[in-house]
Amino acid sequence: MQRLKVEYQRKEPRGILTQVNTGEWNQLNVIEIKKGEIFGRHYHKEKTELFYVVFGIVEFIIENEQGVFTELLNKGECLLVEPYDKHTLCTAKDATIVELLSTPYSKEDSYE
Repeated sequence: MQRLKVEYQRKEPRGILTQVNTGEWNQLNVIEIKKGEIFGRHYHKEKTELFYVVFGIVEFIIENEQGVFTELLNKGECLLVEPYDKHTLCTAKDATIVELLSTPYSKEDSYE
């Protein structure tokens, strides 16, 4: 698990452009999580995931061989979840997240 900063942001009168990450990604998802709901509770052996919070606040609980960690991400913040990081996402209010995957989703690479 690794907390990341967005790579670039430009604010101007028309609006804001945010460059989140220029890595090589093979799938992009938009996740909308309702208040009080939980996503995840799994890990992957192959896949790396980058999460970017578009709206709301999301608590990430990461479990790996180093221990259990909690990361609270607000709008505009990123988290990189690496293989074998068991990840659980919780919300205290509605949230929207962009998720980038290093490899397309595969049920065979999702473990409880």
